[in-house]
Amino acid sequence: MRRNNWSLIASDPCESGNPKMMGVPGVVVLFLAALALVGLAGFARLVYVSSNYALAAHDTADARRENGKLKLRIASIERFVKQEADVMAGLIAYEDNARLKYGLEAISADVRKAGVGGLPSNDDILFASMFDPLLVKAESLRMQALSLNYQAELQESTFSEVSKCAEKMRGAWDKRPSTWPINGARITSTFGYRDHPILGRVLLHEGLDLANTVWTPIYAPADGKVEESSFGPYFGNVVKIEHDSVYTTVYGHMQKAAVIKGQFVKRGDLVGYVGTTGRSTGPHLHYEVHKYGKPVDPMGFIVTTDQTVD
Repeated sequence: MRRNNWSLIASDPCESGNPKMMGVPGVVVLFLAALALVGLAGFARLVYVSSNYALAAHDTADARRENGKLKLRIASIERFVKQEADVMAGLIAYEDNARLKYGLEAISADVRKAGVGGLPSNDDILFASMFDPLLVKAESLRMQALSLNYQAELQESTFSEVSKCAEKMRGAWDKRPSTWPINGARITSTFGYRDHPILGRVLLHEGLDLANTVWTPIYAPADGKVEESSFGPYFGNVVKIEHDSVYTTVYGHMQKAAVIKGQFVKRGDLVGYVGTTGRSTGPHLHYEVHKYGKPVDPMGFIVTTDQTVD
């Protein structure tokens, strides 16, 4: 059988002799060609793997950057949720105190937590652990935000109730006598039975006698409507103010009235001036408080200066 051989020709350009020829078996040539193909395939695979690795490394770097940004966003949301939770806790504490002050029923913790949900079960914890911690954190923040939203809606409703109650009580306080009618007064006669300084008999003194100089201003101790502004032989210049269906105040022996019948006054408005008109032994204000038409001790309707009325 004839074998196929390959010949290698080697020549030296510096020499002019005949080139040298060397026979190479065909199988060797085929082997070298196959080896070259395998090497080329391996190189191509290496290039492919290297390029994929580079792409994967690039994608990983992008994912890390996005992951870092996501962490920052979640941290920012977490701070915001905590801040709002602290604000909500402060509002709840304020409302609880207001309800206690105005005699309203407190909102129970169960009502405030209604619709929020309880603690996660073991299955929930196991299921959550299978996910990315960032996803678990984000879901937790979402639930906290929903809880705050519910509490805010409830707070708006309950605050409205407190506000209406406070407004109602404020209106009642505005019409309740609670301040001194004159400043710098000296009490010369209290409420109760006494020897009348002019008649000489024991009679019920239905108010307070507050001594001061003539023309000392007299102020309304509460909001109301002037029921009477007239002159009589006993009280001289006298003013009566009806504050509501419960309270009426009387101001006697005034030098001059500063209001007229039918006029509306606010607490602190000028009513008149201290005088000594009518049956009086000296300049003073005779001040009465009537509750449901009966005289009561005015001292029970004068709030001390360290208390707030309005």
